[in-house]
Amino acid sequence: MREPLAYHLTWTCYGQWLHGDARGYVDKRHRNVGEPYPAGDPRLYNAAANRMAGESVWLEDVQRSRATAAIREVCAHRAWPLTAVNVQPDHVHVAVKAPGVTGKAAMERIKSWASMQLNLAFARRSRWWTVGGKVELVMSEAELRDVAEYIENQRFPRVE
Repeated sequence: MREPLAYHLTWTCYGQWLHGDARGYVDKRHRNVGEPYPAGDPRLYNAAANRMAGESVWLEDVQRSRATAAIREVCAHRAWPLTAVNVQPDHVHVAVKAPGVTGKAAMERIKSWASMQLNLAFARRSRWWTVGGKVELVMSEAELRDVAEYIENQRFPRVE
């Protein structure tokens, strides 16, 4: 398989989408793109909520702006062309070209830098984001334009 042109990275803020969530959820058995989510499971959801190591994160506008800036900074520092970024109160979308790096590695580096910058600017948290996230491979410029349009049209107003 050829290397992707770019990645569409998506991750949630800590505690915003737990296993068992009524909206459906991703787990080790249900994580392929396009696969339906398992139905909500209140018992599983409550167990996940009880295991949380701190409060859930809902990003305020000023935090969203700082996270957006941090994502732009780390991509510029690594010379990764950033096509689109949209930090929502409860999740983040990024479309980035990161040649020679897996999507998972790119996402972890971006999340790490954003966490560090948020900790410097605001009250320190042990976790801003959930572990992992979703990596979609973008194989063409046309697909990248579609992904960028999707990212830019998310429901909350964008912040810069």
